[in-house]
Amino acid sequence: MQRVSRRISTIAGAGVLALLLAGCGGASISESANGEKPKVADKTQAADKPASTGTPLTLDSAPRRVNYTDGDENVHKLTLNPTLLTRGSVDDLDGVRLDDDMRGMVPHYLTVSITNTGSGTVEPAMAVRNFRVALADGTAGKAVSFFSGNPLASPGTGPLETCIGTKAPKTLMAGQAATECRVVMLAEDAKPATVSYSDESVTRTWKVEGGDIAGGVLAAGKSAKVTWKDTNDKDVPLTVTLKSVRKAGAGALAEYKLSARQKAATVYFVTLAYRNNGTSKLYPGMDAAVLLRTESGQTLRKLTLIAIGSNGPKGCQSSVPYGMVRPGKSVQQCGVYLVDQGDKPVTVTFSSTAEGAEPVTWKTS
Repeated sequence: MQRVSRRISTIAGAGVLALLLAGCGGASISESANGEKPKVADKTQAADKPASTGTPLTLDSAPRRVNYTDGDENVHKLTLNPTLLTRGSVDDLDGVRLDDDMRGMVPHYLTVSITNTGSGTVEPAMAVRNFRVALADGTAGKAVSFFSGNPLASPGTGPLETCIGTKAPKTLMAGQAATECRVVMLAEDAKPATVSYSDESVTRTWKVEGGDIAGGVLAAGKSAKVTWKDTNDKDVPLTVTLKSVRKAGAGALAEYKLSARQKAATVYFVTLAYRNNGTSKLYPGMDAAVLLRTESGQTLRKLTLIAIGSNGPKGCQSSVPYGMVRPGKSVQQCGVYLVDQGDKPVTVTFSSTAEGAEPVTWKTS
């Protein structure tokens, strides 16, 4: 039987914690980052069979120079490069308690080399939290943190134990390097397309070979029939069309008050058209249901801009922003989205408020 590492991993987790069950005396389930108890599977035993070594994926591993901002807002210079991305097996997680929504997902193991090229000290296990693994449609994998149910258990040799049992030092002095590993869960049929690192408003991306957008994603300009629940809780049939995703010019938001981080980002204008196919007037609040996903796996909502009497910034005006959309009429709405430097939009998703409605996704180009 494989047994878990003594090391308690500090890999970041998107608010998800999993308990490794090994040896005797399992520990209690830890709370997730938002304070809620994760739903867990029944206790199981790890399979008595050799651990799979996993399937290495072809990955760009060129080093990139980045900044890392620690918890005290100190900025450190690092050189990073992902050295290995391995697709594991569902069997790797035998004996692991996971949230219900991750059952059946496949662990992927991302190994990263971190070099401190600055002058201070850096915690490599914290810096690795800024990494993502994403699909071609911009859907990010779910990073998971693990802790041992039996801290006295001896290290195992499986890919999961090897990943969470890295021997990286707690801190790196100037000039020192270390290797960290992160566990990321993806759907069984998913193929990752990018590995990325983000800090503040800057992103660096590495390509993964073989990651393509799955079927069912519409081309920009195509229309989709959806149902929308209006302010009176009534279902209204709509036709929704992605009209454009455009990179704005310099100074596009000069008249608005923005933070330094917002000013450093790249501005995109996303325009959709909505036709009211119902029999009653409709309040045009559909733009709140639009999400922009990026190559690095970031999911962005439109920026809220306050300007009395304005329909939006120049080049991104919306029609009928404060009126009602009559039956048979259309409204065009433009949203402002801030994308990190080094990143780019890949898909736009409209998520209907109607019960049971499936989201609609378009390619941005």
